[in-house]
Amino acid sequence: MKKKENQESAIEVNEAPVKKGVFEARKDGNRGVQFPDYWKKKKLNSKFVAALEESAKSEPVMKDRHGEYRVGTFLHGCAVVIVAVTDDLWSVEIHSEHPVGLPMLQDVRYKFAPDAFLMAYLLPSKKQLTGSNMAVIYQIPGSLKEKKENTK
Repeated sequence: MKKKENQESAIEVNEAPVKKGVFEARKDGNRGVQFPDYWKKKKLNSKFVAALEESAKSEPVMKDRHGEYRVGTFLHGCAVVIVAVTDDLWSVEIHSEHPVGLPMLQDVRYKFAPDAFLMAYLLPSKKQLTGSNMAVIYQIPGSLKEKKENTK
């Protein structure tokens, strides 16, 4: 069994035969959750699936012309994405089975965070380095748009 730890909960992915309390996306239906092909092959902890369902069924926190944005736990490709809002600033954690590269950072950022937000990926010190399969992007207050000056 592989186990990934994050701040809020443990994510368990079982490679063993199916046991009671284990969810299989390919057999049990999606229950409102979009399971990428990678996750359809896995046996998932039923508590983890319940967290995915709760997030998928939650009310959007924000909407824009590109979509609706929710807080919670989601699946994207081979990664678990955790979206949170703290003190009105958004953060998006990516816990992947493979190294997280720029294309995945961009995909996750534009899928899970509103377009109007300025988001940044911060690199920790060498001592705090967590590995290449995890990344967190944070909202930075403000924007990159230049203010137009009134010239009269």
